[in-house]
Amino acid sequence: MKKPSLHQLSNGLKVLLYNSFNLTTNSILVLVKTGTDYEDKKNNGISHFLEHIFFKGTKNFPSPQALGFELDKIGAEYNAFTSYEYTGYYIKTLPEYFERGIYLMSDLLINPLFNEEEIEKEKNVILEEINFHKDNPIALIFDETLKTCYGDQPAGWSILGREEVIKKINSEKIKNYFKKHYSSKNSLIVIAGNFDKNKILKTLEKYFKNYNNYKVPKKKKFKKTTGFKSKVIYKKDLTQSHLVMLFRIPGLSFLKNKRYLVNVLVTILGAGMSSRLFKTIREELGLTYYIRANVDFYTDRGYMYIQSGSKVEKTTIAFQKILEEIKKLKSEKLNNEEFEKAIAILKNSLLSSLESSLNICYFMGLEYILNNKIADVDEILKEIKKISTKEVLQMALKYLRKENLVSGVLLPSYSKIKKEDLNLIDF
Repeated sequence: MKKPSLHQLSNGLKVLLYNSFNLTTNSILVLVKTGTDYEDKKNNGISHFLEHIFFKGTKNFPSPQALGFELDKIGAEYNAFTSYEYTGYYIKTLPEYFERGIYLMSDLLINPLFNEEEIEKEKNVILEEINFHKDNPIALIFDETLKTCYGDQPAGWSILGREEVIKKINSEKIKNYFKKHYSSKNSLIVIAGNFDKNKILKTLEKYFKNYNNYKVPKKKKFKKTTGFKSKVIYKKDLTQSHLVMLFRIPGLSFLKNKRYLVNVLVTILGAGMSSRLFKTIREELGLTYYIRANVDFYTDRGYMYIQSGSKVEKTTIAFQKILEEIKKLKSEKLNNEEFEKAIAILKNSLLSSLESSLNICYFMGLEYILNNKIADVDEILKEIKKISTKEVLQMALKYLRKENLVSGVLLPSYSKIKKEDLNLIDF
């Protein structure tokens, strides 16, 4: 698979272009280096709020209905998302409508109205989104475990923000944050599809020439946390317990290509019906309905995590058995067949995701905005091919340790399980 080409508009805005005759749709993704990591306690949640409010009207389409109608007229798939280190906006449509799609994206990001009435209405929407997270046991215990892991700093805060902050947001605060954080100096346009490169660059130059180019602030410094921590939360109206085991690992700036070792490790542990945790915890012992392992990477931090739910009376035994599987993984030589299966899953996951123009934008864009690298799929496949069972085992021994573990358990209020019942488990 070929690499995207890197370009720069006259205002300094960088552009990645990936052109392929095999793609039937065109996608534009704009990534901005801002998110929860760039916030403080007084404005926690404003990055996510701003992402919402862009869709509430522009100078040319001054209402959510007018803007939505224009996007729907070109059959577009469109949305936005906020993370800790970046915020993204995308439009995906057919090639014949794509120039219009680029125009609408530019209008969205250059000419937002930030109408006070729409901001007031959107406060209720976001407060309900926060309530939804609180009512969702899987989301709630994950958020609380992250908070326990990183403490009172952006890495431990919710992307959605805190209710008291959301209620105080107004048009002036939104406009100030927008001017400081949306600039050609920290933004990236990524386009994938079937198009004429020169024509697309001229179109981008035309529509994005007035994009802000102010100097932008740096993200807040991450403070590393250490030591085993655990949290138990009791909540009414639950019929099962939910647990999270989160293991701290270094960020992308430290791991670099070793991140693929982590991907193999979590695949062996908890990806698919033949993974160790699924086979033992669900199939053999019948302790849980859902169990999975995954990994989240940021530039300055990361974590491998396991999530599961079980009968309340089985919580402690499920916790123990998961740790026993981790201990077993660290004490045995990896089976070659199991290892090759994990490599196959990883390669298939990578390549199948790149059959979509929008997923290509994600892949290419995040690699560049987080790692300042132009993604090379063939190079990644070579790195994956070089991985050995010995390296994966070394990764497990180094990071799947008690001092890197932060656990969270959500229990119904009638449960007799105490925090101490889980603190004493060793592996």
